[in-house]
Amino acid sequence: MRVREHLTLSTAAAVAAAPWLKKDTWIPFAASILIDVDHYLWYAVSHRTLSLRNALAFFNQADPPQTASMKFMHQPLFLGLLLFLAVRLRSRLLLLILAGLLFHVSLDVVHITQMSRLKRTLSEQAKSVCPECNRFADELQLHTSYFSNNLLDRYNPKHFIVLCPECHERSHQK
Repeated sequence: MRVREHLTLSTAAAVAAAPWLKKDTWIPFAASILIDVDHYLWYAVSHRTLSLRNALAFFNQADPPQTASMKFMHQPLFLGLLLFLAVRLRSRLLLLILAGLLFHVSLDVVHITQMSRLKRTLSEQAKSVCPECNRFADELQLHTSYFSNNLLDRYNPKHFIVLCPECHERSHQK
C-alpha cells in the first residue's frame, strides 16, 4: 500500500477516534505513518547508505525483495513485545502507539490479500503467458497499469496486468 493511501486512511481513522482520544489522537496517527521507517532503516544498514533517494529507487523497483528483517516493526513478535510492555508498565502512550501500528499492519494485510487475489486471478486468465512478450512464465508478476485515487476502486482488476519478470522490470524503467 502506498504512503498516500496509508496517510489518507490513517487521517480518517484519527478523525473518527478524535472524540474519544481528544488531544492524544496524534499518537496512533503518527505511529501508523512512522512504522514504515523500518524499511528505510533496513535499507540504510544493509546497503550502508543514508541516501533516501537510493532507498526509494530500491523499493520502487518492479519486484523488490521482501524479508522479515526489512519490516521488523510489522512483525508479531515486535507488536507482542510492545503489548507486553504497555500492559506491564500500564502505559497509555505505548497502547496508543500499538493501536497505530496495528492499524497500519491491518491495512497492509488487506492490501497483500487483495493483491494476491488479483495476481492469482489474472495469472489464471493469462494462462501463465506474458501478454507483453507472449512467453510462458512459471510465475507472472502483478503490475499496476493505472493507479486509482479512489480507494474504493483501488483493487479493480482493470487497473492491473500480469507480466513476466523481464517485462515487469522493463515497465518500471520506462
